[in-house]
Amino acid sequence: MAEPYPLASKEALRSKYVGKSLSDIPMPAAIIDVSVVSKNCNRMLEAIHSLGVEFRPHVKTHKILYGLPLPPSQVLRLAAIGTKLGPSSTSVMIDHPCQVDYLKAYRPVTGHAVQLFVKLDTGYHRAGIDIDGRDAIESLLQTIRQSEDAGYSMLQGVYSHAGHSYSGSSPEEAMLLLQSEIERSLAVADFTADTFNFGQRRFVISVGATPTATSIQNLIFAEEHSLESLNLKNSIAHAKQSYTVELHAGVYPLLDLQQLATAARPMYSPGKPTLSYQDLALTIMVEVASLYKDRKAAEALIAAGCLALGREPCKSYPGWGVVTNWNYTTGRSVRTDAPTQWIVGRISQEHGVLTSNDPGAEEIPLVIGQRLRVWPNHACVAGAGFGWYFVVDSSKKGYEDQIVDIWVRWR
Repeated sequence: MAEPYPLASKEALRSKYVGKSLSDIPMPAAIIDVSVVSKNCNRMLEAIHSLGVEFRPHVKTHKILYGLPLPPSQVLRLAAIGTKLGPSSTSVMIDHPCQVDYLKAYRPVTGHAVQLFVKLDTGYHRAGIDIDGRDAIESLLQTIRQSEDAGYSMLQGVYSHAGHSYSGSSPEEAMLLLQSEIERSLAVADFTADTFNFGQRRFVISVGATPTATSIQNLIFAEEHSLESLNLKNSIAHAKQSYTVELHAGVYPLLDLQQLATAARPMYSPGKPTLSYQDLALTIMVEVASLYKDRKAAEALIAAGCLALGREPCKSYPGWGVVTNWNYTTGRSVRTDAPTQWIVGRISQEHGVLTSNDPGAEEIPLVIGQRLRVWPNHACVAGAGFGWYFVVDSSKKGYEDQIVDIWVRWR
């Protein structure tokens, strides 16, 4: 009889699984390769340090800044965190004057003012105040000024998220979009500093998303710089003269198929860091539940659907996940550095149907009960379906499948 899942305390999970093999864990399961995570983080930090800018990693995947304009119901919850962490520890984004008013409930709980960023819409149209709506921006800033005078808040700067950079397909597109985001945010920061009396405060211009933040690596690793990279460097240098420039990104430690599709770093570039399957740190381990050789094209069923893989599309292929080469054939590979011909072609809540890139495929080189590892389209969404992640280290040759740690997801 199979053992039930243990309670999700880190100590209990480590005691049960650390030292065991991936062949010993229940499925579906989220697997993180810490060696790949370390490489991705180091590349980002090297670029950040080289450019002399600040960096704010999002913690949604894996400085607390609440990730969307704060709903009223969440003020007291955030205040509880702010009480534990102390002054200047928590920040919120706002894009409407009414939000400033209900944030008055924060200080009586914490004893200190809440930090504010004005959330700008620089083209994504998900959240943020329209940067071309100068009257609306002025009204919001007047409200913030009054809130500061009363001791309830302190303005830190402006914040933009270039989520529309996921539609890009080249380093040049990502760099051009980051340049535009910096320059448009700079215009609002200048208006704020020139119009309202915030003293000698050095505001923060916080910009980015994983594709645009990744694109700065082209500035330090490239032997020859394109016009886009030179213009971006100049925009960063200009903004740094008056403001603290901060880049932010979320999925950069893990990366995923959506990030590969943006090609914010070249996939093939001799002698330079590239963006490839070897940079994807998160896989979802799934089990083959059935085989269908008699269908028009051979298919297989896996016991994992959108609750394990997410349901976000990827522009580079028509599926919901790509089967890696790990344990794919009888010659068992410990690698997860190349795709197979099989993708998760159809998906529902608990079911995933593997289809082949070869429409004439008649054979399925799989067996029922076989373990596979699948790259999800969007690591943030897929990872949210799990309470904890099994951690392996591919740099330990001969022990690539050994579980070295458990990371419990913070909720």
